[in-house]
Amino acid sequence: MLTVSSQHPRLAGYHTRFGVRPWRAHAAFRKLNAPQNGAKWRASQWLENSAQTDVDVALEEAWALWEDRSRIPEWMAWITSVVVMEDDPKLSKWTLSTYQFNRQWEFSWIALNMTPLKFQKIHWRSVPGSSGGSLGALEVQNRGQIRFMKKGPEKCAIKLTISYEVPNLLTPLVESILQKDMDVFAQYAVRERNNTK
Repeated sequence: MLTVSSQHPRLAGYHTRFGVRPWRAHAAFRKLNAPQNGAKWRASQWLENSAQTDVDVALEEAWALWEDRSRIPEWMAWITSVVVMEDDPKLSKWTLSTYQFNRQWEFSWIALNMTPLKFQKIHWRSVPGSSGGSLGALEVQNRGQIRFMKKGPEKCAIKLTISYEVPNLLTPLVESILQKDMDVFAQYAVRERNNTK
């Protein structure tokens, strides 16, 4: 019996450790996990990825950086812009751009900021029907949150969690991107604090 891990499938062009090309492994995975109630198997589902980092700045400083959504691309390399809507500051247009699988991808969506819990949580969700970009008519719904935990007067922990509807194959890629972004934020926040002193 072939066992295929849904957690870490190989990217196209590589063999799995079973010597099976990924598309064959993916087809085998679909058969193993197909719904038994007659429903169709979906190529995508809601997935959740998280990344956490310790930051050597006060929680209030880290909060202020994340609260200013237009600055997020400064530490999240795959987000090229976040533009807060002038007519409704709860809405912002996000643009993601990345070169993956020998192709440039660009995708944008409108996010609605939910009411934050001051110095604890900033959270948002995408607005249905607001997606666009190189994915064509494909809409990738998403929602996310940043949690802030005080660890001392000049130290905090931040956890980023993003839920999205994409093909399972992209899960490992997204996990690694999020962790890198959080590590970059930790360095960015310290530089910002040092520049303002």
